[in-house]
Amino acid sequence: MKPEKLLEEKSLRGGLLCLAMAPLAGLHFLGLELYLLPYRLGIRKRYRLPVPVIAIGNLSSGGTGKTPMAALVGRLLRDEGLRVVLLSRGHGGSHEREPGAKIVSRGEGTLLLSAEVAGDEPTLLAQLLPDVPVIVGRDRRVSGALACAEFAPDVLLLDDALQFWQLHRDLDIVLLDARRPFDNGWMLPRGLLREPPFHLRRAGIVVLTRADQVSGEALESAKKLVQRLAPQAALFTATHAPTAWVSRTGGQKPLENLAGQDVVAFSGIADGAAFLHSLEQLQLSLKFSCEFGDHHTYNKEETLALIAQAPQGTFVTTEKDLTRLLQLWPVEGPPLWALRIQMQVADQESFRRKLNWFYGRPREETQQHKATKPEPSAKESGGDG
Repeated sequence: MKPEKLLEEKSLRGGLLCLAMAPLAGLHFLGLELYLLPYRLGIRKRYRLPVPVIAIGNLSSGGTGKTPMAALVGRLLRDEGLRVVLLSRGHGGSHEREPGAKIVSRGEGTLLLSAEVAGDEPTLLAQLLPDVPVIVGRDRRVSGALACAEFAPDVLLLDDALQFWQLHRDLDIVLLDARRPFDNGWMLPRGLLREPPFHLRRAGIVVLTRADQVSGEALESAKKLVQRLAPQAALFTATHAPTAWVSRTGGQKPLENLAGQDVVAFSGIADGAAFLHSLEQLQLSLKFSCEFGDHHTYNKEETLALIAQAPQGTFVTTEKDLTRLLQLWPVEGPPLWALRIQMQVADQESFRRKLNWFYGRPREETQQHKATKPEPSAKESGGDG
């Protein structure tokens, strides 16, 4: 078959599939609005924890940098002398399928759960912020109650919890990818949106991430769109900045140490293309690359198959993936380095000041919040993304 004919048929199939998905996206939107209606009418109340709550999330599925942002916000709050506890659902970990909550780290520098149990994100957050407690559990009401009982926090920070509707939050920080703020504008499964764009109105802070990967004109256009949808929100831009190479044992070396080298790259994250883009920017030469699904669970066989691609080579991956490979990568195997990424917000001082209302808030005021015992149903427990 001629290439142009093949492309024409693929385009036709893709168009028909998109057309078939449109009604399902409409049903998704309708179902979500009906689910939220009792909350908007005050018929159903959101569970309120006895301390302020910050949630970080996005409107779409896919990687916008929630975990690096959670690490940044957690660090800013901690550096102000606040007792912070991080809560995560633990996507990909075995505990995600279980009720209740578990402590990943007590903020004493020791991991109490492996990435296989807790998931890669809470494990990574516990490593990045070793003096901040981390709790994993799909129902953030339960994990929040555990946090309050165990650690008497000043503030709770929720990673990827924008769609956990049952919990009251004092501040929602919404991340949008500057390259495609609302993807194609459609909800799942026709597009990647978990919520429609107008839901951005509940954000207190909006951050356009990967702002360095779009033109100035495109960035200004994205800003204007955000300001129209969420005029009340403080708007910031941010970049994903590589800072170092990290080994399995926690050792680090400068980025330039691998510049110009031939490497084998692999990842199991939502946006593997962004990882490869970072490697290109660092002037690494890719001998071979492999992308797995988000929160991929590696096994011994595929790890050895990866190594077989270049037994004497150097392998690079993401820090999230590294948390899942600590027990699998052979001690005598080839070098494995993970790229450490930090979220860098433009005008970080203004960003810090926007969080400032937490810093000066008297402890007595937080006690005015009245928490009730959570009674989550099975349906509600799985309601977030």
